[in-house]
Amino acid sequence: MNMAVKLHMDHMYDHLNWLVDDSLGVRFKFPDRLEDWAMDVCYHLAASCYGGDDMDQERIFALHEFIDGEVQNWFHRHVLHTNRDKQDWTFKEVLIGLYNRFMNAATMQEAREAFRTAVYDAQTGIQTFYEELIGHAQNMAVYLDEFTIQETFLDGIPAEMRHALIRNDNLSPEVNTVTEFLTYAIRYKQSACMATHYISAALAAHKDIINL
Repeated sequence: MNMAVKLHMDHMYDHLNWLVDDSLGVRFKFPDRLEDWAMDVCYHLAASCYGGDDMDQERIFALHEFIDGEVQNWFHRHVLHTNRDKQDWTFKEVLIGLYNRFMNAATMQEAREAFRTAVYDAQTGIQTFYEELIGHAQNMAVYLDEFTIQETFLDGIPAEMRHALIRNDNLSPEVNTVTEFLTYAIRYKQSACMATHYISAALAAHKDIINL
């Protein structure tokens, strides 16, 4: 197995184990990534009083409510079926089993492609574009270096914004970090929106004067 892939898998195993321990380690008294789904499930189960070591089997049975399709078929065959190969499952082992079966190689390939094809959307904004890139990078077997993320970020934002950051704000890819570019890009967008607002207001006022 490729070492980078193994490291990514070990990281995911550790994170899934931590997620279960963090959200379900104690019982509460009274919230297209496996990690996001697992987080939703764990905190829902915690809020439903399924925390604690003595509730592990109940958590496994409750998973049935959160899955469907081929995932549910796998769960029936390998976790619930009387003739299953592995008789005793823990909740953590089920999550890791789902990751190994459905998310491992496919997720990393999809993350690489999604990172490569991510585009800036003026409606959702510069912060969302940055967070999308970081999210895809975190799903890769080897986390991308700072320069690659920065280069993709700068290539993806509008040309006039990129030129303003470099020419007007004196930012340099060789000196400044991607988060610094993000900070100035947010300021640029806010200034542009404010300028548009005042120009529109001035034009409206001028039109009202002409109509008097």
